Amino acid sequence: MLFDFTTQKWVELAQFPIGYFSWSQDRKSIYFDVGSPTDPAFYRVRISDDKIEQVASLKGVRRALGVMGWWAGLAPDDSPLVLRDIGTQEIYALDWLAP
Repeated sequence: MLFDFTTQKWVELAQFPIGYFSWSQDRKSIYFDVGSPTDPAFYRVRISDDKIEQVASLKGVRRALGVMGWWAGLAPDDSPLVLRDIGTQEIYALDWLAP
């Protein structure tokens, strides 16, 4: 839901559950992910006409699950960012040199 201050009304932008959302740099679109078990993807909805389009498929991406679900966001150039789970079982040794 998005509140339109001009009309003083709420506008429904999507009719399905969405994950984290982020405004585009130009503030003309909202990006969000859909964690569907069959077709996970990253989408954007254009505010001017409520057009929803898929930006990237997340099928086959092993995502890290946090306390509030699967995180997604935007890079400074509006490219999608997701938190990928690559596991910890492949770390055998770690040397840390403090500054």
